[in-house]
Amino acid sequence: MKRNRIRSQDDLETQILAEAVFRPTEMKRFEESGLFDIKADIAAIQDMILWQTCSRSGYRARYGCAKHHSVEVHFIEAGKFTFQAADERIDAVAKTAVLLKDTRKVEIIASPDSTKLAISIPFDHVAPHLNRAHGSAGRGLSAFQSNIGPDVTGIDIIHRIAAHLLHGFAPTGASADTTGPTALVHDALIMMFVSLWPRIETSPDGRSGLPRHLERAIDWLDHHADQDISVEQLARRSGASIRTLQNSFRHHLSTTPNAYILQMRLSRVHDELQNGPTDETIEKIASRWGFGHMGYFASRYRELYGKTPSDTRRERIDVL
Repeated sequence: MKRNRIRSQDDLETQILAEAVFRPTEMKRFEESGLFDIKADIAAIQDMILWQTCSRSGYRARYGCAKHHSVEVHFIEAGKFTFQAADERIDAVAKTAVLLKDTRKVEIIASPDSTKLAISIPFDHVAPHLNRAHGSAGRGLSAFQSNIGPDVTGIDIIHRIAAHLLHGFAPTGASADTTGPTALVHDALIMMFVSLWPRIETSPDGRSGLPRHLERAIDWLDHHADQDISVEQLARRSGASIRTLQNSFRHHLSTTPNAYILQMRLSRVHDELQNGPTDETIEKIASRWGFGHMGYFASRYRELYGKTPSDTRRERIDVL
């Protein structure tokens, strides 16, 4: 685990320090002139980043990277914040929590005397815990509420664990432990977030609130994931243009059509390895779901599930 602390009364200095930990960042004063003050504690556990910022002056920040796909949770401890991520604007006050589902382009305005604690989790770490039996990790994340109040059961536990991870473990310079208590809490924190964060209520007719053309695309993929599918073909099946479909996948599911198809196929293989016959080879199962190159398949599988296909099969056999 790595930890850093920054304190600055200069916005450019803060910007440089922030970029050393995060992505390209633009920091500005809350007002055009006057005091600029910000203090931050930052820690990294594996690929998850936690940070707490306190600012007497308030600030404006922009950051993001088109290739960096992560989920951020912000616990507002004092003051007021305005978040703009993708096409969603969220206003938040003390004792509330905010979920940013797409952090490739984020703008934050923090009022004077503001404090928040935040967690940034790579989307690939969250995806395996999201309804993976049907390959709908993207749809599961889109169902999460973006802004919640202090009365939601269990969210305070996530906040306290995050604060403990940020302030309570090994000092700077200690060696990272990928199997010890810190890593275990890291995994538990992600699973708690996925299980406890409130979902958006569905409409009276049971619809999820996704655009109808996106629902058609997902439903069609559910029944044809084993076929050779192009984005052009999927767009025709959905009744939308390619551009419209791509924009809908990004806005509502925080992914692309091709990435969604890949994740769906991997989840089908994962499900068969966990629940199917143990005498069928991994190569045959992967091939049935469209994977012709075993090296590529194994690499993508490990990225998503944190283990090899053989490990998944071995765990199943050990249980039996």
